[in-house]
Amino acid sequence: MAATLAGMNPNDDPLDLLIAPPAGESLMERDFRLRKEAEAKHISDIIDEQIKQDAMRRKKDVEVRLLLLGQSASGKSTLQKQFRLMYAKATLDAERLSWRSVVYINLVKSVRIILEALEYEYDLDFDTLSPGGGSPVASSSPRPFMRDDNENENNSTDDLSYRIPSSLKGKGRAIAEENPSDLTPSGFISTSPRSPKASAGTVPPGWANQLITLRLRLTPILSMEEILARKIGTEVKVAPGKEDFFVRSGWQGLRRPRATSNKLSLTGQGSLTEPTLNEASKHRSSMDSTASFDASTTAEWAFEQDQKEAVVRQVASLLAASQEDIQALWQHPALKSILKKRRLRLEESSTFFLSELSRIAVHDYIPTDDDMLRARLRTMGVVEHRFEVSNEVTGKTYEWRLYDVGGSRGQRPKWIPYFEEANAIIFLAPISAFDQYLEEDGRTNRVDDSLQLFTLICSNPLLKNVHLVLFLNKTDVLKKKLEAGVKVKKYITSYGDRPNDYAHVSQYFNAHFKQVHRKNNIELRRELYTHLTSMVDTKATRQIIVSVQDAIFRDNLKDSSMM
Repeated sequence: MAATLAGMNPNDDPLDLLIAPPAGESLMERDFRLRKEAEAKHISDIIDEQIKQDAMRRKKDVEVRLLLLGQSASGKSTLQKQFRLMYAKATLDAERLSWRSVVYINLVKSVRIILEALEYEYDLDFDTLSPGGGSPVASSSPRPFMRDDNENENNSTDDLSYRIPSSLKGKGRAIAEENPSDLTPSGFISTSPRSPKASAGTVPPGWANQLITLRLRLTPILSMEEILARKIGTEVKVAPGKEDFFVRSGWQGLRRPRATSNKLSLTGQGSLTEPTLNEASKHRSSMDSTASFDASTTAEWAFEQDQKEAVVRQVASLLAASQEDIQALWQHPALKSILKKRRLRLEESSTFFLSELSRIAVHDYIPTDDDMLRARLRTMGVVEHRFEVSNEVTGKTYEWRLYDVGGSRGQRPKWIPYFEEANAIIFLAPISAFDQYLEEDGRTNRVDDSLQLFTLICSNPLLKNVHLVLFLNKTDVLKKKLEAGVKVKKYITSYGDRPNDYAHVSQYFNAHFKQVHRKNNIELRRELYTHLTSMVDTKATRQIIVSVQDAIFRDNLKDSSMM
């Protein structure tokens, strides 16, 4: 053999010579050799597969895969940001400047909604009126999302979430309702939204010209809402006649794209996985590929980022120039009047950002942690965040994978690929939404929808061994509504004559969710951990997160190598 190697051609592969069949091998000897090689390969493959399975099992043991589930606007993304503030703050710090555009959209959208509500309430037509001339033009259509003064004379709050989309301007939104009370699938008896009052409000002297003037002066900043939204998101139909803007992972534009065959992958924490049911595992694996940069893709990405930044700078300048006008609108008695009568429902972040306008409407504005927590941003698909969490019992650090999902009805089927591998679920139910209805279905009470969704989670066989945590969320908003005199029994008639205070209302909802869990947990005896939460309360949320972390380590992972 040595002589053979010594005399071989330099282009020959030495390994080929070593495994070459012996010279003069007979057919019987060849058959015996091939059988032995096949047997050795089979044993080697079994060993390799066992090693692979052991490696996967060890990896599965040292990972926690946590799903955040719940309907749209339940607080999932806010909780995700709270986790990152605790365990991966550097990732949020890197995104901080990108959140300017989201805060700006929230502000401009709030101004638009307020103006549209005033136009409907007082039957003004901002498109045909000019300051100092003409008379108010009454709309012949009923005004959408308005409430009857007689129904709500004692119910006042400025922290609600119905909106008047621009697509409905001049059209109204009358909801036919033959039977206002229906027994819901969850067991609640709730009332459906009623048809709006069609009569026009009276415009006090001077208000019309003031509002028209403000509307004209705010036209430049209002025109930037759609431009800015399209730079970071995609328009999606959420209900008949209504569109909204959603974002996908990577909207921040922090990481350069890597070349892939047909999908855009983003490296690092916060990468997107939005598969179909058959593509879930394959797409998750593709995110870790080592594809090289594609020059044209990178150049296109850089150009898009420059365009986005130019739009953000323009909006910042317009906000600074419009600050006094926005303040005047926010403090106008016409707005205070419809807020007091609950004839306008603003998103929960609107009051915060409008109250912080003087800090935000400056050229060098940088979002604070509180700004990023409160900024409302609708996401599509499933977004993964990774961070390390230390366990005091073992003294080790483990990787957590947190999956933030879109909560609208159209997004919920995309949760399923993540059920099988989940260790834990935090389900968020906004109990403050007892007087609100789904965007996708104006007859479905939001709390009732949360109960139905929680029932599906509790009864799903794929989740029978998953650690389950329930957050009855937005308790801060619930307290404000109850203090303002909003009656729960008006929207959920099964509440009856129970006291309309926070303690009794929260206990009532808590009991309903626990009952759902008990009915679907007879054999499993799985414990449900319940917390009353407000995701914008950082101090309290951190304490709850630590409690949830300890419970997950103790209960779900106690039989693994982690404990």
